[in-house]
Amino acid sequence: MKSIVGIALCFALAAPAFAGKVFLSGGGYDDANTDLFVQGLRKATGRDTGFTPNINSTANCGTNWVTTICPRIAVVTAAKDSYATGLDAFTNDIPATSTSALKRGYYNLFQTHGFAPKFITAHVDNRGVHTSASTPEGQANIAILQQADAVWFVGGDQAKIIRTFLNDNGTDTALAAALRTSWNNGNGAVVIAGDSAGNHAMNVRMHAAGISYGYLYYGANLQDRAVTDYLSLGDTRDGLTALRYFENGGTMKALGFLPAGILSDTHFDARSGRLGRLVAALRHMSVQQGLGVDENTGVLVDTAAQTAQVYGAGTLTIVDTANASVQTGTTYKVNGLRVSLLTAGDRYNYSSKVVTSSKSLISSRYYSSYYDSTDIFAAYETSKSLTRVVDQTPTSNIGTAPKPVYSSGPAYPSGAPALKLRFTRDTATKGYYSGGRYTVDKVKVDVY
Repeated sequence: MKSIVGIALCFALAAPAFAGKVFLSGGGYDDANTDLFVQGLRKATGRDTGFTPNINSTANCGTNWVTTICPRIAVVTAAKDSYATGLDAFTNDIPATSTSALKRGYYNLFQTHGFAPKFITAHVDNRGVHTSASTPEGQANIAILQQADAVWFVGGDQAKIIRTFLNDNGTDTALAAALRTSWNNGNGAVVIAGDSAGNHAMNVRMHAAGISYGYLYYGANLQDRAVTDYLSLGDTRDGLTALRYFENGGTMKALGFLPAGILSDTHFDARSGRLGRLVAALRHMSVQQGLGVDENTGVLVDTAAQTAQVYGAGTLTIVDTANASVQTGTTYKVNGLRVSLLTAGDRYNYSSKVVTSSKSLISSRYYSSYYDSTDIFAAYETSKSLTRVVDQTPTSNIGTAPKPVYSSGPAYPSGAPALKLRFTRDTATKGYYSGGRYTVDKVKVDVY
């Protein structure tokens, strides 16, 4: 049995040399989620002036950044396919249809929540000009980032963000350098925020593509890609039409605003259950702690206080591999993970690994029977398994991940196994509950 920890110094979460704030959004947000945008992001800027924005107004704030009393937010749409697509997403709402509500463009979205937004023009199709310190376009973008109270990286394709902001060799463009200088020297004055793909871009090194079953099936062995590989950020070692390309993942250098000892993931429980994906990515990249941010949820990471605070409607799943051990096998198997689940108002100290919740400690169990999931990586099955195990009489649940079967395209071999996860409540585990929401602290999880 081989320890997952390896050399302790590689995993140490020492106090960072910088003191900034990173706001992670899990994607799939509700435009009217004021807990996420106002209580979370807006207050984090320190320019929350006390007035309550009119959620129905797209003119809450002045557009002159010299005179506005609102937090000034720079919106980066570099995750979009092109400058034209990004500008459209910033400028225009998506009209309501018979099956979907109106979706705000980024200018109107941030106006409704009391921000003064400006657009960063840099994208993959103009990066040579719009990220340069020697062109009018680049200088204008740099000036916006230097004045901003918050910078929001939107969702889309995370590799396009990195291709836009980093040079071929992974060093900063002038635009990225200006943002980094503002964040490092500002003592937390600018909040760097990322939604979905933008969230991934906050990592030191990010992972992408694939699914939980695939990451485990291929043995926590991702393909490491260069910045110039941005068109196919997946595992191409068997080719672009192979099962491995669709089911496994790739990694790429990212912007590095999160501490090196943390790895974030997004759409965490809503999109095909990403616990297995995060567990395997942590192993491949030798990172000790993972933050899985679910949809419609925000997490404020304060690198000075070394805390993560939850806002919004969903959950934050925390994976700690410090005392876990890898088991031999063809697929990735590991014992002794510690997994926690936090909801709005909860806080996690990633240095001390202490969970803080204002909810009531569960002292008597509501459920008399166990809950075994037949498809643990289906939507919300992971969070259900975690919350049930702290509020049921039996001390463990088993979740099964069956081999995915597709109607077309490459297929898993007939002998591909069903994978299992065991969720165990022991003396280190605590559960809290109030008002329909749970907090789960340190459930033991084994993947076998």
